[in-house]
Amino acid sequence: MRTALRTSIVTAALAGALLAPAAGAAFAASAPHAAGSTKAAASPVEKIDIGDNLIAFVSNTAKEGPRAVIHIVEDGATRPKPLVSLDRSHTKEKIQGTLFALTHLESATPLLVVAKDGGTEKSFPLPKGRPGVDCRSGLKQVDMGAGVIAELRVAEYGPVASLRSASGDAPWATLSRKEPSLPKSAGIMARIVNPSSATPVFEWKTQGGSTPIGRTSFPAFPKGCKPNYEFANDTPPVTPKPKPSTTPAKPKPAPQTVVVPKGPVAAGAELPVETVTDTDNSTTVAAGAGLIAVVGALGAGLFLRRRTQG
Repeated sequence: MRTALRTSIVTAALAGALLAPAAGAAFAASAPHAAGSTKAAASPVEKIDIGDNLIAFVSNTAKEGPRAVIHIVEDGATRPKPLVSLDRSHTKEKIQGTLFALTHLESATPLLVVAKDGGTEKSFPLPKGRPGVDCRSGLKQVDMGAGVIAELRVAEYGPVASLRSASGDAPWATLSRKEPSLPKSAGIMARIVNPSSATPVFEWKTQGGSTPIGRTSFPAFPKGCKPNYEFANDTPPVTPKPKPSTTPAKPKPAPQTVVVPKGPVAAGAELPVETVTDTDNSTTVAAGAGLIAVVGALGAGLFLRRRTQG
């Protein structure tokens, strides 16, 4: 029984010794997945030692394009949180005097460039891919006030707004379709309105008080380029409905239908309708003269009859 127990222990030890290199290789192979938060692990990646205790995980696929995720190596271990993440929407970033940038994005062999303020510059090729068309528009620069500059552009992945100080080169914030606005804790307002539409708009406000909100449109898509997402309809503006009036409406006077008689009609004489509406003085005078003549004739006839009878 002791012999069987010893045999089992030896077998377990040998199995552990044989499996140890495989476990180490699996852990080493999982190192690139530390950049999973930056989505570099969504495509095959290559590991490049770029010096100064920095490791870059790079990829270049037709769907995602060139990508470079840079990590710090400390005591032989790669920190899980990336130092810099570069792609088509964010091509460069400067940290502590070192500029990291992706160049030749439209070619089949893009480069990762690492340049220091002292003049030292190194280039590292990314995996080869299919040459593509640079569908990024030109930059549109906007002075937001308070020493903040916004650089606007559009590409196949949508609108991008990079915010930087007027005296600095590297942006300190980047807005896109996925993150279209700054958090409230930023102290200023900057946002992309309708980021997934065909006509996105950039809005900002860096000063308080009665300062109005600034608005400007993004550049148009370059000719021959199409977005890799479906346009969403713009949010229609909300038009307030007019409030109903609380003042009661005044009653309208009824139209007058009674004709007030004038002239001879008021005295009881029956005249044609057209005589009533006639305002010519000659007609009135003629009617009056006719009445006098009739009355005079009647009076004269009555006087002669009485004289004859007497």
